[in-house]
Amino acid sequence: MPFGPFGPFGPFGRVVRVGPLIPFAVGSLTALFCHTVAFLGVAEPALAEDRTYRPDVMARMLAGIKLLRERKCQAARVEFDEVVKEQPELPDVYNNIALSYAYEGNNAQAEIWYRKALDIEPIYGQALNNYGILLSSMHKPAEAIKLFNRCMEVMPSNQPDLYFYVGNAQRELGHRSEARKSYIQAIKLKPDSAKAYSGLAAIDLDDNRIDDAYDELKKALQLSPNSAFIYYHLGLIEEKRGHREAALSAYSNSLKYETNKKYSAETKNRIARLKSGGGGGPFGFGNLLGGGNSDEARNRAHQALVKHDWSDARKDLSALVHGAAAEDPIAWNNYGLALAGDGQQGEALDAYRKAVQLKSGGFPEAQYNLGMVLRHMGDNRGAEQAFRKAIEDSARQHETNPCSQNMLGIILRERGDFEAADKAFRRAIIQAGNSLPVAHYNLALLLEHTENSRDAVSEYRTYLKLSPQGKNASAARQRLKRLTGA
Repeated sequence: MPFGPFGPFGPFGRVVRVGPLIPFAVGSLTALFCHTVAFLGVAEPALAEDRTYRPDVMARMLAGIKLLRERKCQAARVEFDEVVKEQPELPDVYNNIALSYAYEGNNAQAEIWYRKALDIEPIYGQALNNYGILLSSMHKPAEAIKLFNRCMEVMPSNQPDLYFYVGNAQRELGHRSEARKSYIQAIKLKPDSAKAYSGLAAIDLDDNRIDDAYDELKKALQLSPNSAFIYYHLGLIEEKRGHREAALSAYSNSLKYETNKKYSAETKNRIARLKSGGGGGPFGFGNLLGGGNSDEARNRAHQALVKHDWSDARKDLSALVHGAAAEDPIAWNNYGLALAGDGQQGEALDAYRKAVQLKSGGFPEAQYNLGMVLRHMGDNRGAEQAFRKAIEDSARQHETNPCSQNMLGIILRERGDFEAADKAFRRAIIQAGNSLPVAHYNLALLLEHTENSRDAVSEYRTYLKLSPQGKNASAARQRLKRLTGA
């Protein structure tokens, strides 16, 4: 039988069954303080006031910038290419070409053109700023910090935003105390910086100070009362605290101001699940096979997976992936699921790898399932790589992956990297709200092992409150009794 998705390995390696292994549902919980444009900052086209442009070049630049702001990137590059031909010494145009590629998600090309701009003018502030934002979005925080620090020297008026960006990068590196100082400095320089207060709230959440995070978000909301982003994350906090009506109110307010269709759909999904009495967890059965379910084999396989009839699911899925669904990554992922459930771990690995190969843009579901099988087969190094890739793919899709964070925490804990494990478990808890109780249990085990008994007691109690009949409930009660004597 397959392991459960929420963390099958309990106290330092002992197997604890927690439920069936299933793929992620599409549209899982959006990242709490994820790396969205709203949180990272917005890179802008450049036109320097202190440069000399020929009239025809100026006209081309303005036309390109207008097209770029309309996200007509290819058309904008046509204008910028003409500028390069006429005045190749202008770093501004290289910055704008880089930005056009960044808007399209072509980070490799964006980097090339930002470097060209900086080759011409190494202290060109706009390129330093924009390139730093790009590196942050690519999860290269150490490199981004270097650029932001250089930018502070040449663009002192931008220091409040730059300190905020540095704080984000420091937080991603796990340097929470330094990040807090950066956010505070941003507020000192710009007291009405709503995003800097949001940054402080993120630090509070990293440290599991939910009430402090709530207070910081309230300050941010006073400064930016029409922020869908802030209302949404207030909803997540209220949901985590068990305040259902307050969470519904915050999500509803978020919808009033949300302009991104994807984020709006996610918010509506959370509202629907709360109203139906369900939690906000990231797992569940949806259309597991992609495409339509009109095909009889797809329907049978879907029903078999729901019922955990692994053998029957495997037979139908085998026919599909070796026939009509040969290029369908979701079918291959679910074929791997059926194989793993049927005890054929080696074949499951091949199926998950095929799914990853076929799906462009990353496939966190298949990466997670791949990690679970590798973990089961004793390949912790390979499992760690898969879970990290699942987290990376999710972040690229502006989603979280609390289950992979939880599994990563287990591996790091077993390795003895307790600080990194603590961070992973806390991220899992924050991202999942109340839908991943076992992360509290796993964090409690770690805290107990590192002699943080008081915090361990709190996490065991939270776990039991959320999952009083859970697979680890008996062990949690025994550990609580030993720690408290009650």
